[in-house]
Amino acid sequence: MKNVINVAIVIGVISLIASVISRVTMTPLGAVGIRANAILAFADTCFLIAITFILLEILKAKK
Repeated sequence: MKNVINVAIVIGVISLIASVISRVTMTPLGAVGIRANAILAFADTCFLIAITFILLEILKAKK
C-alpha cells in the first residue's frame, strides 16, 4: 500500500510541474498536445488516490 501511495504522489508532483510549465509557456505538452488543464486534472486525481490510501491505512491502524 505504501508503494501505491508513493507512486501516486510522485506522479502527481511530476504532473503538477508539467502543467505549470505548460501553462507558463502557453503551449500544449508533448506531441499529442495535452493541455495544462488535463494534466492538472490528472495530478488532482493522483493526489486524491494518495489521500484515499493514506486514510485507509490510518483506518486499518486504528482497528
